[in-house]
Amino acid sequence: MANTVLFDDGVHQNVLIEDFGFSGSAVQANQHVVRHDDEGMILDPGGHKVYNKVLTQTMSILGRAKLKYVFLSHQDPDIVAASNGWLMTTDAEAYVSGLWVRFVPHFGLDHLVESRLKQIPDEGMKLPLGGIDMLAIPAHFLHSCGNFQLYDPHAKILYSGDLGASLGMDYTFV
Repeated sequence: MANTVLFDDGVHQNVLIEDFGFSGSAVQANQHVVRHDDEGMILDPGGHKVYNKVLTQTMSILGRAKLKYVFLSHQDPDIVAASNGWLMTTDAEAYVSGLWVRFVPHFGLDHLVESRLKQIPDEGMKLPLGGIDMLAIPAHFLHSCGNFQLYDPHAKILYSGDLGASLGMDYTFV
């Protein structure tokens, strides 16, 4: 498994977790971890089949930093299916479009953690992370209704979720 550091200034780090060697008919999903100072977040953490590997890699990247957020850009299973695992094993809050808050529990979200599934309002929001604000930006119908992109103003990286997918391409940066 390869981790690609996209940005690292010693305080702020952005890492792409990729290439699980996933085979079969499932869609490949790449996850991103953002850490600023002592707080971190994972973007689009994936489904059940990659959960253990992604959790292990995320905790390795975060080190002593606390996982504060699970950012869910939209409702597809390759993005949200393992949400219950993330909320049961961490103290993080998960954020998804208000349109999808009532649907994510159908992926097996335990009632003990339902209160930590939060909605992103249609106009977007700021997610404070270790002293900076990550920006959830509306990208409605750019892949699905209620879709959000995440902008990291510190690293100047826009995470476009599935909209930026480049399946089968041999490059990482666009």
